[in-house]
Amino acid sequence: MSVQKIEENVSVSRFIELKQKRDSEWANLLENSNWANFILNGDFDARFYGIYLIETYHYVMHNPKHQALVGAHMKEKIFKYIKFCFEHAEEETGHEMMAMHDLLSLGLEKESFLVPSPHPNTEVFIGYLYWISTNGNPLQRLGYSFWAEDSYQYIGQLMEKVKTTLNLQKSQMTFLISHATIDEKHAEEIDEMISEFCKTDDDWYVVEKVLKTSLRLQSEMLDSVLDEYLNLKKGGKSRYHLLNDLIK
Repeated sequence: MSVQKIEENVSVSRFIELKQKRDSEWANLLENSNWANFILNGDFDARFYGIYLIETYHYVMHNPKHQALVGAHMKEKIFKYIKFCFEHAEEETGHEMMAMHDLLSLGLEKESFLVPSPHPNTEVFIGYLYWISTNGNPLQRLGYSFWAEDSYQYIGQLMEKVKTTLNLQKSQMTFLISHATIDEKHAEEIDEMISEFCKTDDDWYVVEKVLKTSLRLQSEMLDSVLDEYLNLKKGGKSRYHLLNDLIK
């Protein structure tokens, strides 16, 4: 067997292992996270979805920026990967406006609605993504994209519960539904980048580390969405108080 064939077989094996770890991380998260269990078993109104959309708007806004920074900080001349970083950043630009569209579609007035600042846990999530995009192995950000661009297979049941509970139209879930179609192509490209450019043990390690860490940080952000909703629901002081207009 040629050296090239051996390397190809090793790459396929490591990629399969990475997919299995992604499956395992999602399974654990969906079983044990407060936010996922609340969606499946709790009682919520449009304010819960609204807070989620606000925080999603904030972190998605930064995705193209730190994706481009990966390419800008590349020292090695891996031109295919550099080109991918910039093209992917361009394609991700403006996706936060899907979340804003869905938020306004709930009944908020665009002219009078001021978007609250991001929750601290959202800021931590955003900050981490900037850090791994500008420091260390430039392949590691693929670990974030590996789950973010292919998450809909895991959250379909949750999406359907939100849709039916709030009696939402598909046009009010463009970020979750229409965005999923856009991400199908991106997911294939991410798989290709990982399979082609992850060569060393360190490459695979950092991609897996970022996969696990970024998914955990987003889950913590979503737990914060739940905490903020429960506080708003009981009448507590809240940066999201304008969402109370949705239940009047």
